[in-house]
Amino acid sequence: MELKFEQIAGFPKSLSETPQHFCPGCTHGVNTRLLAEAIDTFPAGEKIVGVCGMGCSGLLPDYLDVKMVAAPPGQAIPVAVGLSHEIGGKGLVFAYVGEGDLYGRGLSALLHAAKRGESLTVICANNLNMGMSGGHLSPTTLLGQETATTPDGTPATKYGVPIDFTRFITGIPAVSLVARFKGFTAGEIKKGRGYIARALKVQKYLGGFSFIEILGICPTNLELPPAEAVMRTKTAVAGIYPSGIFKTPEAGILT
Repeated sequence: MELKFEQIAGFPKSLSETPQHFCPGCTHGVNTRLLAEAIDTFPAGEKIVGVCGMGCSGLLPDYLDVKMVAAPPGQAIPVAVGLSHEIGGKGLVFAYVGEGDLYGRGLSALLHAAKRGESLTVICANNLNMGMSGGHLSPTTLLGQETATTPDGTPATKYGVPIDFTRFITGIPAVSLVARFKGFTAGEIKKGRGYIARALKVQKYLGGFSFIEILGICPTNLELPPAEAVMRTKTAVAGIYPSGIFKTPEAGILT
């Protein structure tokens, strides 16, 4: 009997062969590969420039084979907007930023870029804590969640209720595409690859502002093995941070 082999996956051309240094089980590695695969959907020679924020996302220039710029804390969006204006219609610009950086110090810049409908793709890596500083409270930390700065949990009376920034951005008229997926479940990872590629295509062909949030896990700061961190996070975010496409250029806001 003759065996037939079919290649169903390969090494993305836009992914560097440099060994990654993310913590075991960290979803930044998954996000990096998905971004590389989305970039590979464009013809070779397409001008694509990335901007990375502070913290763990700042490692991306070592792992993506595209031109990248590292931004100071809270300044990833202004840097990306400046690059977008400079490049004009001759290329694509994306920003990859953690939620602590993007929704904390960088929130004003994000909202105003969205308000203006800048030609930009923003990818937020949301793992519900500030991983770079040892896992302290972030703007999306869940109620009751233990962090380095809230070891007894996160009460609403002291820290407020976390905001679903993705759904908030959905309501801004000039935003073209908004989606969110979990970067730790197989089915959603497959969808997420398409979401990122679609966001970049919206930017290329419509000149629109696209926003993708990737829910991730941080096993190190959760102090859990990766498999347990997945189950804990999957249960915790259910009904609070839903997945899916929330807005498209064709249909507007989806319900």
